[in-house]
Amino acid sequence: MIQRRRWNWVDWSIFFVYTSSFLLNMLYLWTQLQGFSNTSLLLLSAAFVVAYTCPLLFWRPHYINPFLFPIAVLLTYGPLELFLAHSQQEFLHVLYCPLLVIGFLSDRKYAWWTAPVFILGFPIAAQLLIQERDTINTFSLTIWYEILFFGIGLSLQRFMKTNEKTEKLLQENQYQYQLIQGQNKVLEQYANQIEQQTLVEERNRMARELHDTVGHTFTSVIMGMDAVSYLIETSPQKAVEKLEVLRDVTRKGLEEVRRSIHQMASEEEDLLLSQQLSRLANEFALHTGTVVQVETIGTEYDLPNPTKLTFIRCLQESLTNAKRHGSASSVKVSISFKPHQVELHVQDDGIGNAELQAGFGISAMQERISALQGLLQVNSAIGEGTSVVCSIPTRKQPGS
Repeated sequence: MIQRRRWNWVDWSIFFVYTSSFLLNMLYLWTQLQGFSNTSLLLLSAAFVVAYTCPLLFWRPHYINPFLFPIAVLLTYGPLELFLAHSQQEFLHVLYCPLLVIGFLSDRKYAWWTAPVFILGFPIAAQLLIQERDTINTFSLTIWYEILFFGIGLSLQRFMKTNEKTEKLLQENQYQYQLIQGQNKVLEQYANQIEQQTLVEERNRMARELHDTVGHTFTSVIMGMDAVSYLIETSPQKAVEKLEVLRDVTRKGLEEVRRSIHQMASEEEDLLLSQQLSRLANEFALHTGTVVQVETIGTEYDLPNPTKLTFIRCLQESLTNAKRHGSASSVKVSISFKPHQVELHVQDDGIGNAELQAGFGISAMQERISALQGLLQVNSAIGEGTSVVCSIPTRKQPGS
């Protein structure tokens, strides 16, 4: 199978070894070989040049043919190996570095014939051409060296393929990470748009409720006051009764307005979470006579509005349950700011409950916290009060 890829540092390193081996062979040819005339040396040098360049036709950048390269070595370096073994009566090992490249390019498809031919075939053929029998040790070493060079090339190939798979996997992971980051940004923008839209819709709804409540109350009061103005002179007793009714209507209307205003509280969105929780605790303590202590642990940083709202609702439900179901006289509230998590802990001194059942309030609290990947823990025991722990993972804002 032809591979059309660029050379990496492994290819260039093996090419450097391959070329260095050729130059050393040429140097050895002109300085050490005996029994050759200058003409013979020139012809032998030309054969070495052909043996060096011909395989490179099938192993070069953007074109690698692992099938034809060993055939080119077989037809060029192979005859040189046998010729030199016959003429010099010794092993000259010109196939070592080409065998390194063959091992580097081989796989299961081609190794079944390249390994036996080059590792065993040529050493055996060269041994048959050498008449001296004291070269058996050299023959054994030649076999081991052939195995060594082929194994080094094969190991480099496995290393390169493993490295390529790792790099490819890393690129895919980076691509997936960038894709997820982009999708997260889109989701964050969408969530912010939904949040703003929800706030606008809620404010519009509350505005309509306030308009209807205030309009109805003031209309009733004004009409009643007009009637009282006529009854004062003609029937003072009925005027007093009418004033009592108007006072009840006004009081109820005021309570409805207060409830609507507390639900809106849009100006509090810019406050820190600890400030909002402290205000809520102080109001609860003032209206119910409960002692509420609020403690902030760690360095506070700003949080998204949904997270703030969830903690506020958690504290509201915890305080309400502490008074309504536990008859608590004091409550301790602590808010802990950690690098990747914020935790709200509410502990009351109420009567407690041995079999705590999650009602509508706790279920709603659990849904809010789960939507933010948080965790809610409620523990209660008779005589030990109730403990509520709300923890939500956060991402600390830069510069906070």
